[in-house]
Amino acid sequence: MKYWCLNNDIKMKKIIRTSILMILISSCSEGYIPIEETTQIPPGPVTYETHISPIISSRCISCHSDNNPQAGVLLENYNQVRNSSENGLLIQRINDPADPMPVTGLMPLSTRVLFDEWSNNGYLEN
Repeated sequence: MKYWCLNNDIKMKKIIRTSILMILISSCSEGYIPIEETTQIPPGPVTYETHISPIISSRCISCHSDNNPQAGVLLENYNQVRNSSENGLLIQRINDPADPMPVTGLMPLSTRVLFDEWSNNGYLEN
């Protein structure tokens, strides 16, 4: 009986040590959550021509223009971008980490916040 108890104590200690080791190893993985950068809204109102159009041109237009736009969404001009923003789909997709636009991944927060400011300012064109 004494041997049986001693044997169980040794097994229990091994289980505890192994569990602690596994917790430590898993906590050292690279699965960290990055800290969002600080966002600074540019001085003055955010406008389509100055702020939004360059983003659309560099990150969206390759898939959302011409004869066969992805998902039927054209983003070639002010009215098309404004309509997509007003119905909520554009702003929702650029902020959706599970299904982001562009498909290459979320744009930096400092870029995405410009769309929110543009919306809050009434979708100014110039």
